[in-house]
Amino acid sequence: MKNSLFLFVLVLLSSCCSSISHKNKKTAADSADVSKEVSDFRKNYGKEIYYNYSGDFNYSQKYLDELYLKVEYYVANSKNELLKNIIANKYRLEYSVEQQQRNGKEYTVLGIGTVTEGRITKAQWLYYDAENKILYEYDLPNDELVVFE
Repeated sequence: MKNSLFLFVLVLLSSCCSSISHKNKKTAADSADVSKEVSDFRKNYGKEIYYNYSGDFNYSQKYLDELYLKVEYYVANSKNELLKNIIANKYRLEYSVEQQQRNGKEYTVLGIGTVTEGRITKAQWLYYDAENKILYEYDLPNDELVVFE
């Protein structure tokens, strides 16, 4: 009964949402220009990262690949304990992609987390300034963006 309810909710969600979900493209995941931390993350985690976005946004594959590499870099270097737990337990890691304005500036917002037992758990929100190639962590308690280095 529990599995059939989960399946029903999953089908319901997928039919009412106009989002596109993808596994990463090998061109992004196999990039030769990666740090030791990213290389170690890929070896240890051993799974692909999934992403989804609304069909309302017309992202190029090149931009989606760029975002994927940013997420990998963040995950490999993050101090976020919830994210570390997701990775250590090898849960399915995924992120959402959307556009948002903040203080008059356009950002690509990435919600990194996992889906377990039908619940979405976001471990971290990132804001990416594509124009200046700057990645920010969202600091929820202080409602501010902090440059991720």
